[in-house]
Amino acid sequence: MRLDGQRSFRTIVFTVMLAALLPRATDVSAGPRKDMVARAGIIGLTITNLGYIGNGLSDPGQPSCEYPLNSHVEHLFLGGLWVGAMTADGTIRVTTGAQDVSNLVAGDNMREFENLEDPLDPDNDFVWQWSNSQNSDNYDPAALATQHIECIFDDDTNPESGTHVPMGLKVILRALAWGSPYADDFVILDYTIINVSGTELSDIYVGFWNDTTVGNTLINNPYDSSQGSPWNYYDDANGAWRPGDVEGDADIWMMYEHDDDGDDGLATSWVGNRLLGTMPEVEPADGVPPVSYNAWGFRDVPAEDDTYIDPDTLDEYPGKYQLMSNGEFDVGEQEHEDFTRPHDWIALLSTGPFPYMAPDDTIHVTFALTCGADSLSLLANSHVAQVAYDTGFQIAAGPPSPRLEVDYADNSVILSWVPGDSLGYDGQDDPYPLLPDDPRRSPEHHISVVTGREDFQGYRIYRYLGEGFTGDPNLQSTLVAEYDRLDGFGFDTGLPPLDAEGRRSFTDTGLLDGFAYWYSVVSFSAPDLSEGLPSFQSGFYENGLKIYPGPAPVPAGSERGVGVFPNPYRAGSYFDGQYGHRELNRKIWFTGLPVRCTIKVFNLAGDLVQTLYHDDPASGMEPWDILSDPVRAIATGLYVYVVENSADGSIQRGKLVVIK
Repeated sequence: MRLDGQRSFRTIVFTVMLAALLPRATDVSAGPRKDMVARAGIIGLTITNLGYIGNGLSDPGQPSCEYPLNSHVEHLFLGGLWVGAMTADGTIRVTTGAQDVSNLVAGDNMREFENLEDPLDPDNDFVWQWSNSQNSDNYDPAALATQHIECIFDDDTNPESGTHVPMGLKVILRALAWGSPYADDFVILDYTIINVSGTELSDIYVGFWNDTTVGNTLINNPYDSSQGSPWNYYDDANGAWRPGDVEGDADIWMMYEHDDDGDDGLATSWVGNRLLGTMPEVEPADGVPPVSYNAWGFRDVPAEDDTYIDPDTLDEYPGKYQLMSNGEFDVGEQEHEDFTRPHDWIALLSTGPFPYMAPDDTIHVTFALTCGADSLSLLANSHVAQVAYDTGFQIAAGPPSPRLEVDYADNSVILSWVPGDSLGYDGQDDPYPLLPDDPRRSPEHHISVVTGREDFQGYRIYRYLGEGFTGDPNLQSTLVAEYDRLDGFGFDTGLPPLDAEGRRSFTDTGLLDGFAYWYSVVSFSAPDLSEGLPSFQSGFYENGLKIYPGPAPVPAGSERGVGVFPNPYRAGSYFDGQYGHRELNRKIWFTGLPVRCTIKVFNLAGDLVQTLYHDDPASGMEPWDILSDPVRAIATGLYVYVVENSADGSIQRGKLVVIK
């Protein structure tokens, strides 16, 4: 039995391993490893170009698999692609994107895929991000989703710490996420596997290895076991569904996990991974199921690719390949293991065999990493993912959310956006019709890909008071305004008027300065009765943003001075939010600031505690997290702040009190 704190060590070891295997990766943007986050919907999932997803719960600033996004509820330590096959010389090999090992000498490497390298172009990282939302910065009409991440990796790697022998595989991963509220609970992982070995491969199996784990990172800390309650990896319940288990879902092959006690009600959501399909179809032997589901306790992964002899006991054990191909379904209480008990479970969902791959042959295997509020929601969400796969990733959607700009006034927020147009203009201001996929049309002249007609109907504006969500933002947010075109359909409230710059705007008043608010302005379409289409709404996070209301910057020559609130600051006050006992959630606000200035905080001994730089033409406020530089919690006491205006060098001083 391993203590919970030992798994925290695992996170540290994982980071060290990557540093050892990838010596150039001190800066992610410059090294071979690329971390991307699929976050178009309400899942935040780390995608990498190294054969694995998730980040090992190693970075509090980046979700591993957070659901709902901005809730601090994580669902995945790591997940990774596995491919096993027999090579032309009769050797069985398995390439893994991730394994349940926690140090450099415990079995094979953590991962056996590597980023693809271009010897003719070192700057080509074979990583792309596109969007089919016309208001996105990386809009591309060929994109398949609101967020389309694509990367290429291969297994041509020979890390010093492992026994991996490359099989000769190149893999193209497409990670697809949608923002529409009915399709925002899953990320599709579509793998194209190419045989580049120059020789034949046979009896190929493909699987997805999951180290799922569910908990709230603000209550149980996976990043630093010395801070508060450590993360508990041993209290999760696992299982799987197969055809016949779920009424109305005859094709389901899916594994799942949830926290057994719901983390005291703060992490009650479920996570699962569903096999959506393969191309070509697999060809199992008669009586053998096409999919295997294997579960085991952490660190019980087979030590070798093929059958091997344990040197201590001389017993023969199945290797990774045998695990992928055994046709077992590890659910319920069985003779060799009770899979119903909470534990630190690892799971592998695998399919095969694909009988043969000649050189340059390709197979496709697609999974959906899915989350839900409970088991029924998880099943419903995964079924939508299955429909998306079955229809060639054609998720019906309406007009995209507009791109927002934010301005501030005392206790108020002003949201503004460009409405789009159906016409462009040449140098002489002569109009000409814009093409249907021209981004300048959106959102109000968006063309439906289904009907070929404009489908915009109106806007809905949502607001939520709080640092983060505990559930679906589409449900937890308050609808503060709805605008509907004057066309005889719907409410006919009319749209916000255009200002002198041709923008629409909405002003929300009566807000609390310094408190966190989330806003989203979504577009919606009218139902199309002739085509049988319902009304579609764009995604909350297509433009969802967290803002802190406060005054605009103080203009030059103003007599208004710099202030601080709350002052005195008392730990555990409402300003700390829901989890005020955590140092990282605390804030003091400097207000009455000019556009650009430097803020320095000193203790009474004259020691510099922290330096802040404010540069914001819209806001006259700047937060301080009440931590020193380097990052340390500060003590109760009286502090002095000095604010220097970068424009004219003028100085203002003041005092603040911290009480803990």
